[in-house]
Amino acid sequence: MAQDIQLRLQYFTSQQTNNTAKSTQTSTGTITDNFTQSTSGNQPTHKLRENTHASLNKGASAIECDGSDFMSTGTTRSIGGTGTTYSIVIAWTNADYTNDTWLISGTSNDAHWGIKAGGTDVIYKANGSKASAAERDYPTNSTANSTTSYSFGSDVEMVAIIYDGTGGSVACDIYNIDGDKIADAAAVNNAGLATAFPVDHVIGKSDGTKGLNGSLLDVVVCNGKALTANEIIAFGNLYKLCKNVDV
Repeated sequence: MAQDIQLRLQYFTSQQTNNTAKSTQTSTGTITDNFTQSTSGNQPTHKLRENTHASLNKGASAIECDGSDFMSTGTTRSIGGTGTTYSIVIAWTNADYTNDTWLISGTSNDAHWGIKAGGTDVIYKANGSKASAAERDYPTNSTANSTTSYSFGSDVEMVAIIYDGTGGSVACDIYNIDGDKIADAAAVNNAGLATAFPVDHVIGKSDGTKGLNGSLLDVVVCNGKALTANEIIAFGNLYKLCKNVDV
């Protein structure tokens, strides 16, 4: 599996100094892009083990984000598109869903995947200016296009987005930390999904808005790889080990 991971920003095992502002983080995937933030007001804060939110056990670390933080890479990585696959897995905890949260995004046409305000929708916008590429909401609190009704909360959370454009029609399924399918993006609205997705920001938009208000644990991007059900569950189980079972 490790050889399939293109980009990864893994914070739950980080050993950096507590309360350090994060100005840079190098991907540990096959592409070692350097994600940076030069503006002090937009830098998340590293929280060493035993200093994180109460939802995490004492052995887990994280980076704390206040909603205006984001990290950017100097090289845009295009994933997906017609005839290809990609998988995005992002884990976090202690999130506030008062506002929309862009978990991963691109400067081009404000493309993004994230969580809608309220925590009951996954949101997506393709890299395109056409009307069909407008932002889409994929409800997670309904079983109309899923197997499980789900709302994102303040405990340890994960979203896995599995895009597959290799078949006759695009498939795009979204899963939670338990490996349950919580949305079928293609079934709700297929428009724009076949457009390649640009990755150059995480945990927010390039202007310091739409950021995660919570603690980030992990960002994983696999290009050319659709995670299997077992692999999704394995990621979820990994993040569950970060939970503080005493709260």
